[in-house]
Amino acid sequence: MITVVLADDEKLIRAGLKKILLDSIDIPLEIIEAKNGQEALELCQEKQPEILITDIRMPVMDGVELMKNISQLEEVRRPAIIVLSGYDDFSYAKAAIQSGALSYILKPVDKKELITAVNSAIMDSLKEEKERNEEKFRQIIEKGRLDGVSGLPEITIKNGLRCIVIYGKNSIQALEAVMQGRRYYVIEQTKNSVLIVYPFDGQEVKYEESYLDTYIVGISGPADDYSMLRTMKRQAMTAAMQGFFNAENGEILKDKRRGGLYFWENDRHISDFTTLDEIYEKMIGHCDIASPEETQADVAQFINCFTENAKLNSETLYYLYRKITSNMFSRYPGYTDSDMYLHIKSIMIENIFEYATLEEWQSSVMDYAVYLSALLKQNTKESPYITEALAFIKTHFKKNINMAMVANQVSVNYTWFSEKFKEHTGVNFNEYLKRLRIDEAKKLLEKGTYKVYEVAERCGFSDVKYFMKIFREETGMSPTEWSKKHES
Repeated sequence: MITVVLADDEKLIRAGLKKILLDSIDIPLEIIEAKNGQEALELCQEKQPEILITDIRMPVMDGVELMKNISQLEEVRRPAIIVLSGYDDFSYAKAAIQSGALSYILKPVDKKELITAVNSAIMDSLKEEKERNEEKFRQIIEKGRLDGVSGLPEITIKNGLRCIVIYGKNSIQALEAVMQGRRYYVIEQTKNSVLIVYPFDGQEVKYEESYLDTYIVGISGPADDYSMLRTMKRQAMTAAMQGFFNAENGEILKDKRRGGLYFWENDRHISDFTTLDEIYEKMIGHCDIASPEETQADVAQFINCFTENAKLNSETLYYLYRKITSNMFSRYPGYTDSDMYLHIKSIMIENIFEYATLEEWQSSVMDYAVYLSALLKQNTKESPYITEALAFIKTHFKKNINMAMVANQVSVNYTWFSEKFKEHTGVNFNEYLKRLRIDEAKKLLEKGTYKVYEVAERCGFSDVKYFMKIFREETGMSPTEWSKKHES
């Protein structure tokens, strides 16, 4: 529904204009009449219409003053303005243009000219509304919640919402052909991919077979409101990653990934990636000291953990993808941002669907990890005290140590050591020490022979409550829950 405020001091003119608009505009309109500029201004403040059609000459407040007041409104949507005037006076046209009027139409009003101007204003308004909503949706995905995001369209949708992701050349053009006039919002877009959310109208989107030969399409499960946007994005992208696997046996496709339509279905799913996390932490934890062969073996173990089920494999692949692009790349920003090879390689890896096969993508991940490992070891050689410091920390992390103690141990300046340590490890001293202690705590808890306070003491935590707080922040579980889970 588009709201229009129609301001003119002559009742018959208002009635005539209203009839023209209602008879000629296809989109539903709510037309509110005002007999002077003051009424029109109040209506614009209260109703926040998309369009204002106003005469220039009116009592109480004329059209020029009305437009000036509207241009000064804050925290209120300003309408597109169409000016009507019986006076062919350049000063009025100039004032209208300065106030941001979309069109200036002389009386007697030409019907076609009015309809053209209103249709143009409607299209501009719909486009602006769509862009505003898309930005709100991006905020929801980033935050993972609705907090602080107001004015969303149709918070509760009759038939639910869907997310669609499309990968392929000129995907946005293909999307427009597929949606065929349906309302949708673009959440993310690159040259060859687009992610949208749309209110489901009860009818499935139809795709031609030739289209599916070229594009990979992932479709999320349904959701009731926009707070599920982040989940729907994950579901759509996970579904699309089935294109890298054989649907019958779950094997990685040796030839080119397959285009097609892939749905997220509410059947069996992976609920825990703890083991994969442990493999990743082991891989990333000693890439600064591992040989190229050891690094390759570590990465291979991490990126080749698939089963005989293509749908479960797509979930694993999406988790791997997120772990690499959101953790590995950001763990050593001093290298990824400054080294051109790593920077370009990271961009390539992020665009996973640009690869013809999954094996090519895995090869790029391997290249990135081996090259990063070489840089880290080179840095260690250039700063031998870092190697000595790391060895000291790994030997004494169960004791009450701090960075000043370690810097003193390797006989270097505290500030200099702090900068070099973070440059080499990707994290500050306290974060590095915390990770070592938490990793040790996991191992002790899995044995099931120690009480929580004993584990805290053996890992260097003097305060058991602090240990329990940090452990939950890092793992999402309490120490007791972790122990019971791995015991079972």
